[in-house]
Amino acid sequence: MNLPAHGANPQQLYKHLGIPAPAAYVDFSVNTNPYVLPLSLWPTQTDFCRWAMEYPDPDTSQLVDLLARAEGIARERILMANGASECIYLLGQLFSQKRIGIAEPAFSEYRRACKAHGCKIVSLVSNEERSWKYELSELTMLLKDVDAFFLCHPNNPTGTVMTEEELYELLMAAEKAKTFVVIDEAFYHFWEDGFTALQWIDHFSHLIVLRSLTKIHHLAGARIGYMVANEEIIAQIKALQPPWSVSKVAQQLALHFLPMDEFVAQTKRMIAAERARITEVLREYGYYVSPSVVNFYLLRLPNRSTEALFYHLLREGIVPRHTINFRGLDGKYLRLAVKTKEENDQLLHVLRRWAR
Repeated sequence: MNLPAHGANPQQLYKHLGIPAPAAYVDFSVNTNPYVLPLSLWPTQTDFCRWAMEYPDPDTSQLVDLLARAEGIARERILMANGASECIYLLGQLFSQKRIGIAEPAFSEYRRACKAHGCKIVSLVSNEERSWKYELSELTMLLKDVDAFFLCHPNNPTGTVMTEEELYELLMAAEKAKTFVVIDEAFYHFWEDGFTALQWIDHFSHLIVLRSLTKIHHLAGARIGYMVANEEIIAQIKALQPPWSVSKVAQQLALHFLPMDEFVAQTKRMIAAERARITEVLREYGYYVSPSVVNFYLLRLPNRSTEALFYHLLREGIVPRHTINFRGLDGKYLRLAVKTKEENDQLLHVLRRWAR
C-alpha cells in the first residue's frame, strides 16, 4: 500500500485507497488537542490581518524571552523554528554524514531527515513483548557507536515513556561517550505528572531537547516549535536556518496562547481521564492497547487482520493512522488519538461490533 506518510489528511488517504469519503468522518489520525478554545479567546481578525502583512522578528526575541523565563533557561540556549520538524531537518544537516542512532518505532522524520544528509542509521527496535522499552545496556552500547541519538519521549506512536531514572542514566552514558542525544518532547504537554529533560539542560552538554507548540495549542497550520541545547549547538543551527523561518502569525499566536497554563493543565486532566476510560473498555473488548501516557495509543485485535480493521473503520467514518512506515510496527497496529468523549464513544461503538 502506498499511503500518506503522516496522519491528519483524511481526504488524501481516502483518495489513495480508492474509497469514497463519507459525508462525515472523525479524524483519529491527527493527534492535536481535541479541546479547542472558544473563538472569543482567539486574537481578532484585525490582529491576524496586521500580522500577515508585517515581516516577523527574525530573532523571535519576545517569544524566546517568554520561554526562557517560563522554563528557567538562558535565552542563548533556545532556537525557535517552523515547527519541531524544522528542528529535526536542521539537525540532520548539522549531523551530515555522521552515524545516527534511533530508538524505534518512532516518528519517521528522524530517519528521513538524517538519510537526506547522508547519515548512516543504526536502529534499536523495541516491541510489544518488551512493553516498548529498551535495555539500558543496549542503549549504552549503541551510544558508543554513534555520533547522535534520537529518542521520542513520550514516544510517537506508542505513547510510552522511560522512567526518570532510566532517562538520566541514558544521558549520563551519552555524556561519557560524547554522543549527542536529541529528545523530542513534542507530546510532553499532554503528559499528566510527566517530567522533562529540560531539567538537566545545564548538566549535559550533549543534550538537545525539541518541543512543539502546534499540538497542545492547536497551531498545526501556523507551524511553531523550538530547540533547547548548549549555546554552541544553537549558534551552529542558527547559521543553517533560513531567515524569517517563523512567521509573524506563528510568533504572535504562540505569545498569545503560551501563558494559558490552566488550559494546558485542564487538557492534561481530561485527556488522562478519557484515555483511562477508553483503554479499560477496549481491553474488555479484547483489544491490545499500548500503555500510553499521552493523547494517542496503539491498538490491535489479536487473531484479526489489522488491515481489514483499517478499511472497516474508514468506511464507518473513523480515520485511523496506519503504522506501515513505523519501523518495527509494519502495519500490525493502528494508532488512534484520544479525542472528546462523544468522538471516543463513536469509535468504541464501531470497535465493539468489530470485536464480536
